[in-house]
Amino acid sequence: MSEQRTPDMSKNLVQANDDILDLRKKPIAHEIIIQTLLFACGVLSIFTTLGIIFVLGNESIAFFTRDQWVETNRGILVDIDETATEFTVEPGENLADAEAGELLRISEEFMEIVEFQNNTIANEVLGTGGGFDRWCATDEQLAEDEHVRPHIVNASRKIDSDEIAACTSVGIDPIPFRVGTDALAITVSAENDFVTDLTLEELALVFTTAENWSDVRDEWPEEPIQLIIPGTDSGTYDYFVEAVLNEDDTALQANEPITSENDDQLVGSISRDANAIGFFGYAYYLENSNNLNIVTIDDVVASAATVEDSTYPLARPLFIYSDADIMRDNPQVASFIDYYLTHVNEEIVEVGYFQASEEALAEAEANWMTAMGVDEMPEVIASEVSGHVESAGSSTVAPLSERISDVFTEEGFLPRFVVERGIRGENTVTSHRTGITIELDDRPTIVEFFTNTSWIPQLGEFGVIPLINSTLMTSTIAMLVALPLGMGAAIYLSEYASPRVRSIFKPILEILAGIPTVVYGYFALTFMTPLLRGIFGAEVVNIYNTASAGIVVGILIIPLVSSMSEDALHAVPQALREASYGLGATKLETVTKVVVPSALSGILAAFIVAVSRAIGETMIVAIAAGAGPNFTFNPFDSAETMTGHIARISGGDLSYDSIDYNSIFAIGLTLFVMTFLLNVLSRVIISRFREAY
Repeated sequence: MSEQRTPDMSKNLVQANDDILDLRKKPIAHEIIIQTLLFACGVLSIFTTLGIIFVLGNESIAFFTRDQWVETNRGILVDIDETATEFTVEPGENLADAEAGELLRISEEFMEIVEFQNNTIANEVLGTGGGFDRWCATDEQLAEDEHVRPHIVNASRKIDSDEIAACTSVGIDPIPFRVGTDALAITVSAENDFVTDLTLEELALVFTTAENWSDVRDEWPEEPIQLIIPGTDSGTYDYFVEAVLNEDDTALQANEPITSENDDQLVGSISRDANAIGFFGYAYYLENSNNLNIVTIDDVVASAATVEDSTYPLARPLFIYSDADIMRDNPQVASFIDYYLTHVNEEIVEVGYFQASEEALAEAEANWMTAMGVDEMPEVIASEVSGHVESAGSSTVAPLSERISDVFTEEGFLPRFVVERGIRGENTVTSHRTGITIELDDRPTIVEFFTNTSWIPQLGEFGVIPLINSTLMTSTIAMLVALPLGMGAAIYLSEYASPRVRSIFKPILEILAGIPTVVYGYFALTFMTPLLRGIFGAEVVNIYNTASAGIVVGILIIPLVSSMSEDALHAVPQALREASYGLGATKLETVTKVVVPSALSGILAAFIVAVSRAIGETMIVAIAAGAGPNFTFNPFDSAETMTGHIARISGGDLSYDSIDYNSIFAIGLTLFVMTFLLNVLSRVIISRFREAY
């Protein structure tokens, strides 16, 4: 018999239910406070994240749009008063990009460039043969090698028939200009006290079949002869082979001599070896006579008199070469050659060579007038000449060309700016004293930022590729260390270790995560780097290198990988393991075919978080990887990561609103985008591989 409810009972039940509902809705003071605090924390974290993104974005936009004043390290050479609109500065390659319409700044005054004359002279040492090869190369060859065709070739010998044919094929008609005479100096170390004179026959013997000094003269010591000579592209080498070896260098090359196109290196090598002998231009001997002895040839000493009357057997003419079309198309080249021929005899003795005869200079001047189609040599005023002169070739002629270039520059052939003053009203036009450096406005572009392989903001080079490359190299090495070790530790703790062992070893492993990263950095520098140098060799592994930094970053993130992976493995239901055992699977088969696949989403998430941690690591790479962006794929070279670069330049004297300051945020935004994409990938992987139990 069912119990019947009276109206009073129903009324009481409804009242009781209302009371219960009222109790659930009744506000509790401390819960309201906690909820409010939690809500505030959430809002604060969101706004903090948005604020960081805003700052990164704003400063990064400023990096690409704001005036970026790059100091050229080139000071003005004369005082500038309030009315001057033209001035000269010290020459330098980092002025090459200045163009009309751009801005420059001296002190706090802004100026607009009306005209910029980048008046400079370049002298590159390639050897005479190397100079002719580049001069007579095709446009395609020059483009492939990223070279420019020189206007002038310095030559310590006459151009040969093959080189003339090569020049003719590209439309160049070589014109020789005799500029002086050189005596080829045969030298030994100052420590060598027995080789003072050689005949031409003995000289040929030394450089061909003789192995020991006693093979040349019986009274000389039975010590091996060390030959140190210019390279085969050198005109000095060509001249020696022609004058001493009858144009046959087979035996000379069979002796495997030490070679260099740089005469300073030859000087150093000879001076350090008492049994060495070599040859180069007379000027290099004079410059280093304290460390070298010159050998007389057939008892004749090289001097102005013996060179002039040809009694010294190893005297040779010196030339510069150019082309009529090059001279007409580039008036600055014609003016420089004119100045060269006019003043060479005033300067050549100071360099250490011998003056060309009046007849030789007159012939050179006649060649110049014929090329330019004039009847006389005009007077050249250096301050009225503008443009760039490119010369290359002989290391012997290079000192003379550099001397003439220096004198030409001193007389006014300098980079010259024509500007408009007072273009910004907030800055008063003022005078400037000599020596103040100029700054150029140089804004990087997005394309340059992600394609240029040089990062030197001070010189207007804004390529982040070297920083990204070294960051990825370090992170890759770190993951190659952390993933197998961390995953192995996770599998052991989850599947093989007893609960007691797991409870002991897991906290111990995670202690690694609590060690300050600066300690890891010095561990990499003082332990890992010496270990790598001991294994691979000190000449292979630099003191600062990405390999040791990456290995130690990998050690740092092992606890992160192992802890997260172990949690994912431990979360797999025990029933799956028991089902696998029931089907006859072994422990290893169960782990590899059941447990790990079931925990795959968590394991992959751990890997991606670890990669993000490796990319963002700062102290280890700042201490152990090296300072200075370096685009290299060699893990044993030093290279600076993105975080390491930010830490390094932030710790210095960094001016607010400078280009270095803005670059920090551009790099930081790039780093943020990289880690953000990794986090997005992590979410996708977790959603794709998540297992529901």
